[in-house]
Amino acid sequence: MKADRSLDITEKSLQEMLFHSSDFQSSDFVAGDRHFRLFYLDTMIELAVVQEHIIRPLLHNGDVSVREAVSILDYSETDLISVGSTALVEGKTVVQIEGEAKLYLLGSELSKERAVNIPVNERVLRGSNQALIENMDTNLNLMRKQIASPDLVVKFYQVGRRSNTKVAVLYLHSLANKEVIKEFEHRISTIDIDYVEAPGFLQELIEDKKFSVFPKILVTERPDRVRSYLMDGKIAILTDGSPDCLIVPVSFWAFLQSPDDYQVGWLFGSSLRFLRVIGFLLTISLPGLYVALVTFDPRIVPFEIALTLQSSMQYIALPPVLEAITMLVILEILREATVRLSSSIANTIGVVGGIVIGTVVVESNLISNMMVIVTALTGIASYIIPSYEMRLAARLLYYPFIFMASIFGLIGLMLAFLLVLTHLARINTMGIPYFYSGLSGDTIKDSLFRGPIRSLKKRPIESLSEDETRIGDPKG
Repeated sequence: MKADRSLDITEKSLQEMLFHSSDFQSSDFVAGDRHFRLFYLDTMIELAVVQEHIIRPLLHNGDVSVREAVSILDYSETDLISVGSTALVEGKTVVQIEGEAKLYLLGSELSKERAVNIPVNERVLRGSNQALIENMDTNLNLMRKQIASPDLVVKFYQVGRRSNTKVAVLYLHSLANKEVIKEFEHRISTIDIDYVEAPGFLQELIEDKKFSVFPKILVTERPDRVRSYLMDGKIAILTDGSPDCLIVPVSFWAFLQSPDDYQVGWLFGSSLRFLRVIGFLLTISLPGLYVALVTFDPRIVPFEIALTLQSSMQYIALPPVLEAITMLVILEILREATVRLSSSIANTIGVVGGIVIGTVVVESNLISNMMVIVTALTGIASYIIPSYEMRLAARLLYYPFIFMASIFGLIGLMLAFLLVLTHLARINTMGIPYFYSGLSGDTIKDSLFRGPIRSLKKRPIESLSEDETRIGDPKG
């Protein structure tokens, strides 16, 4: 529907498009021989901007065009009522002149955002202390400062029929693989959904549909980490209203990496990364290993340890498998309680609750002392994993390991490991191998451990970068 030359008819049409919303307002003024009318949502505009940069210039320059009079960069024109109503919702002021069937869309949105702060979920000892926030423009500003190059490409998409969520896709034109970009653009352009609760909805909608508990898209809130992945030829996705950035494509090993690995020497960095691999393995297998040893194979451990296990299980009412599941469920309840409670009492509840529950279940002979120790080690080992998504995957996996160990003993534990490795080897992300790509060629120098910087001459294989060479001669 096109705008009418009559201001009253246009106002009526905009009111109908907005279903007579109460915050829709209009304002009239005359400059020279022209009659202006402003349309806006008073909950979305900055009044000072409207008065200083729209009304005042038009009053003093009533005989020139709107484009020449106003001092606003965000300027556009349209003759469609639907475009005008969308502009109003975005926080723009719509100006029309009596007798003209044209709408002038002027940026005047009210900006309310929190300041750039330190990362909350990805704290590191050394490195940048900036984190992304909920405002996309601010996040793009941070990324442009991180990568001051015209090679950085930013493309915008609107996702969600009703929410019209703004999504920004970032990549380096000379590094990102064109086929991967084409596949990603196809996936995001074919999303058909009412609204997007970013970034979780977007993450599920664009990743490969094959079922897996392992995350295939990395989520980060650190601009410096986004920069490092862009420099590897990967793609970053920002969504308006979310402080998280999605990275594709990534391998399994990316979820065990941390910016701290590159801020210390390669020996220390490799030790930390290897420790995370050990922590991941302990998280998924330690409760199952306890169940297998206590139920089937106590003779393979040293005699003194076997006696300790036997004495701790002597008066316990529950079988080992129920012991393990009960304690792990209690651990999950404590985790969720400390996360949902306010920070002032969350730490107290976590410590006191853990001590009280641990003491009560042991003294009541429901759970053995050894099982409490195993549960504590499992919980601590899971927190070594830097990625929250990978921690969730590890916390889900220890239940299948417990069931396999309770049925087949150590053989079941080995079978569970074999099934997980087989599953990892079959996973693809954006058509690229997810697991074994990090164990081949030069990529292994920056996956299982962190090699010296001078040896990291090639970019990761899973990036399929247009330029594989990262370092030429490190000494020039």
